[in-house]
Amino acid sequence: MRRIKLAWIPAVLLFAGVALGQVSLDNIFPFKDVVFPQVAAGGAYQSWITVINRGTEIWNGDMKFRSGAGVPWNPVVNGTPVTEGTLSISVNPGATMTYKVTLPGPTEAGYAVVTTHDVNLTNSLEGHLTYYVSDGDLVTDSVGVPPARQFLASSLPFEDFNSICLAFANTDLKKRSAHLKLRVLSDTNAQIGQTNNITLVNGEHSARYLWQLFPDTTLGRGRLEIESDVPISGIALTQAPGNQLSSLPLESTTRTYSIELNSPDEIRHMTLWTESLFVKGYLEFRDAGVSEWTRYAVFGQIADGKLHLHVDSDDVSGLDRQWFWYIKSDGAFTPGQQVWTGSMYAAAPWINYVTQKTTFTATLVP
Repeated sequence: MRRIKLAWIPAVLLFAGVALGQVSLDNIFPFKDVVFPQVAAGGAYQSWITVINRGTEIWNGDMKFRSGAGVPWNPVVNGTPVTEGTLSISVNPGATMTYKVTLPGPTEAGYAVVTTHDVNLTNSLEGHLTYYVSDGDLVTDSVGVPPARQFLASSLPFEDFNSICLAFANTDLKKRSAHLKLRVLSDTNAQIGQTNNITLVNGEHSARYLWQLFPDTTLGRGRLEIESDVPISGIALTQAPGNQLSSLPLESTTRTYSIELNSPDEIRHMTLWTESLFVKGYLEFRDAGVSEWTRYAVFGQIADGKLHLHVDSDDVSGLDRQWFWYIKSDGAFTPGQQVWTGSMYAAAPWINYVTQKTTFTATLVP
């Protein structure tokens, strides 16, 4: 990579900062929301949502319930029927609140989003949901689940194919439809059957057993691979004999890319995972002619569909070799993409070194 004067470092960092500084609030807001992709009420089921305000100011917002293709769902919360799928709530600083979701009649299901329009950082909610399963007046089972984090790619290992139930909710704030690709693989990493392509319109809720999604599949142990082109929320449940339930949260999985630069320097691999629109990972790097590989933590966002990454770290050797990096994709990026191209800028104060733009090609490692 070609060197330029160290005085250009502020310009390089300013360019990177402006690129991410233009990210809209929609890219940050999902982490002020609390999403539960599967809420069941009626029949033998109740769902209790318990939250705490970890901030110093009152939290004002809504608990929104949706089902089917995003239509308002009106269960009963703490004895009061919900109207038009929305319940206004307030949680004082440090206060803990429980919202008991019930319904007379047969079991219904949907999802809940606890959301606010308050962009201040002086309030935030944490919490969980507990399913209670009853036989008459006797509670026979309870299952606690954390809020869902939106993901673009997830991997779910399982022991019994027939026991897995999946629930998805498209809570994308930009109101885009989500196009999902679902693949089932055996415990020896062989794909079973065809890829199942599912479209969830914005706001849609879908809950089905794995055997319903792949009706011709006979399998015991294996895994499910999920990819989406927009962030979605999800949860999995496993149902044991006797209708005993356990939760299997769907978390983001990793993707590793082999990187080829248009320069003599080398980047061997980059491993990434997503947490909603935020991206984390590791970068493996060495200079041409140097045998020692160094590894750095990377972090960033997917903004306007493009990948933006930063590195600001000493290398693991413990030497004074701090690097500042900015990496971006040329076009749209989704985890699992086979090939994508990007640009990179770097600065190394310890050798008075700043690079000009370097381009690269990233190829998914099978």
